[in-house]
Amino acid sequence: MKRVIPFVILLTVVAMLVIACATPEQRAQKLFDEGKYEEVVAKFPNLPIAQNAKAKIAERMCEEGKYEEVLEAYADTPAATIARNMLAEKLFEEEKYEELCQTYPRTPAAVKAENIMAEKLYQEGKLGEVILKYPNTLSGVKAKNELGKEAYDKTKKMKKSEKEKALRDIIRLYAGSDAARQAQEDLAEIAKKSQKTPTPVKKK
Repeated sequence: MKRVIPFVILLTVVAMLVIACATPEQRAQKLFDEGKYEEVVAKFPNLPIAQNAKAKIAERMCEEGKYEEVLEAYADTPAATIARNMLAEKLFEEEKYEELCQTYPRTPAAVKAENIMAEKLYQEGKLGEVILKYPNTLSGVKAKNELGKEAYDKTKKMKKSEKEKALRDIIRLYAGSDAARQAQEDLAEIAKKSQKTPTPVKKK
C-alpha cells in the first residue's frame, strides 16, 4: 500500500506537468472536444478555435429557439442566418409584411412578403408604385411591361430628338422589360443611321 501512494503521487505530478506544458491551442482544443465551448471562448478568446466554439454555442441556442439572443451575441456565426430566417418566418406567419421587409430584408420570407404586397398594389392598379417599391417582383415585372409598352407605343409618332429622349427614359424607368429592350434596339438603329448619313457641307 505504501508503494502505491508514491506511484499515485508520481502520476498526479506527471499529469500536472503535461497540462502545464500543453500549449494554449492544445488546452483550448481539449476543452472544445469536451464540449466546453463557453470555457473556450472565455479562456482563449483570441485563438481561431474560439470562433468555432462561438458557432457551436449559437447552433445550440438556435435549437433551443433563442433566435434573438443569437443575433445579439453571435451575429457573426452561421447560425445567425438561421435565426434571421426563423424570426422573419414568424413575422410572415403573422402577416406583418412591412415590418418583416424592413427588419429582415433579403430573407426568403421577405421575398415572399414583397411579392404579396406588390401583387396587392398591382391589383389596385397602382402600377407606378409597384415599379417604384418592388421592381424585381413578378408584379413589378408585369407592371414594367405594361407601362413600358404604353410609353413605347407613344414614341412611334414622335420626332427624332423627342423620340430619342423618350426611348432613353423607357430604358431607365422600365429596365428589364420588353419595351426597354426594344427601345435599346431603336436607339442603336438611330445611331447607325446617323453614322451613315453624311453631314451636309455648308457653301462658302
